[in-house]
Amino acid sequence: MSKRFFEGAQHAARYAATRPSYPPVLMKKIIDFLSKKYKGVYDSAADIGCGSGQSTELLSPYFKKVYGYDVSENQIKEAKAKNKLSNIEYKVNSTNVIPHEKQSLCLITAAQAAHWFDLKQFYSEVNRTLKPMGVLAVYGYGLLEVGDQQYLHLNDIIQKFYQKMRPYFPPDRVHIDNKYADIILPYEEKIRDESLKINYEWNLDRLIAYVSTWSGYVHYMKKHPERDVLIDLHQELFEAMKTENDKELLKIDFPIFALLGRKITE
Repeated sequence: MSKRFFEGAQHAARYAATRPSYPPVLMKKIIDFLSKKYKGVYDSAADIGCGSGQSTELLSPYFKKVYGYDVSENQIKEAKAKNKLSNIEYKVNSTNVIPHEKQSLCLITAAQAAHWFDLKQFYSEVNRTLKPMGVLAVYGYGLLEVGDQQYLHLNDIIQKFYQKMRPYFPPDRVHIDNKYADIILPYEEKIRDESLKINYEWNLDRLIAYVSTWSGYVHYMKKHPERDVLIDLHQELFEAMKTENDKELLKIDFPIFALLGRKITE
């Protein structure tokens, strides 16, 4: 069902430590959409392509049991290592099947993952396993943005670096760039939401640590190992800040895009 890009142990560990987490208000929006027509028991939900569980854990307060699935053993290992929630179970699943009975799931989510899927197969499995009035939610976040007024010019540097890395990302990265505009959910009742952002305050070291998890950067360095381009990015950003404090915090925003669809029929 999914392509495999984040499986190395070292990459999985960096991914778990530095990737942004979604705000709880995003899951509240999803649950509000679910609850408008689904009136059954909130027993089971599944997060497909869960990675190290950044999104999966947000499901925990709403469901008796939550399942997180990923093709990567190392990502699941990281998810299990940091999991403190008793109702979440993480499993490796490299098949094209969502391992649940017909009409057994209230909600299926895919965070920053649907663009890697064989969507025809994925939608078939979603339709099989969702309960009537159940919801499919696919969502992600775009390129980070610096929000401080005095540092808005840093976004040009980040964008330039991203464009340099862009050819080294897998082709399906285009779906993140266009905010899933070309991903069409298989249900007539559906909505798009772009009202939320992930917000952080990061210093330059933390920002660079996040960029080090980009698959484009990892692939670039395999082709050009002679010098780590993140050293140059750090230096360029620091000089552009015109500060002597390299630990100064920056307001960092990640724009969120979410597609929600409801299964109406049996």
